[in-house]
Amino acid sequence: MSKRRLAIRTSILVSFALSALFLWLAFRQVDLGGLVRTFAAISLPPVLLSAVALAGSMVLRALRWRLIAGLPRDRHRPFARATYLGVLVNLLLPGRVGEFLRVVTLARLTGSTLALPLASAVIDRLVDVVVLIACAGGLYFALPLDRALDEWLIYLLIGTAVLAAALLFFVKGARFWEERVATLTERWLQRWSLRPDVFLSELRHELHGLLRGWMTLEVALVAVVIVACDYLAVGSLFLAFAIPLSLAAPLLVLVCLGAGSALPSAPGYVGIYQAAAVVALAFFGQPAESAIALATILQLLTLAVALLMNGRGAIGMVRQARPQVTDSSPALSGGERPVS
Repeated sequence: MSKRRLAIRTSILVSFALSALFLWLAFRQVDLGGLVRTFAAISLPPVLLSAVALAGSMVLRALRWRLIAGLPRDRHRPFARATYLGVLVNLLLPGRVGEFLRVVTLARLTGSTLALPLASAVIDRLVDVVVLIACAGGLYFALPLDRALDEWLIYLLIGTAVLAAALLFFVKGARFWEERVATLTERWLQRWSLRPDVFLSELRHELHGLLRGWMTLEVALVAVVIVACDYLAVGSLFLAFAIPLSLAAPLLVLVCLGAGSALPSAPGYVGIYQAAAVVALAFFGQPAESAIALATILQLLTLAVALLMNGRGAIGMVRQARPQVTDSSPALSGGERPVS
């Protein structure tokens, strides 16, 4: 067995093992009868509102990715298709495979090199991290947290400071470190026919563009609206299960889910979402049955919305994304700047 196949199998095994562990942690003190009654008492109108909010969040994520790439409205469709497919694949396959597949799909749909959409996708995820840590910071100063959550949020705040310093250092021209990173990543990136110097150059270019002019404001506004949609999606499920709703409760659930989703897991973040919801709602005195029901319905709703938004073209798009994209791929048609 090759080292690459061994690494893939090991990653899958670790993902399922982590999900099994978190499922056990979430269910170890659950009354199964109470869990069934919780599901049976669900109110459907808030669930439909949550689904609409999830759909809006996906649409806005595609818009944010296009804004980061700096392309006009008439080039939006490939970003939407790649985003919806990425969400769906993350729910169906382990190890967040959808993150890479959405990049390959965008490169395939636009005819660009792989390095260019990868750079914009990395920045897109960095924006998510910054938003997550900003929300955690707000909760840290707004809530009288217990010791465990207090320490966890402090680590997130330290992380955002380190991340901000690293980004500024990179954008301002740290050529020495760029060369070191290129050397370290060259072997891995070559497996995807991707030159690290091209990728890092494009990443620097996109970060420069994002940190100046109106683009920063546009991306920030879209990111805020995405948080509002996600907040509405989770808050609606509070109403669906008759969980007492406070201003901070859905936000804490979102922060815990966001932090948990960074871990490798089985398809759909099974187990991780349940454990994260249990931790978040326990702070507000809610039983594990309500937390598990909320997390499970959120997962199923996200899957249903992703399937609906991908439609019949999802299978065809997976087939389109299979061919390997190299840095020798043709540029975008019409003489435009390649997708970044």
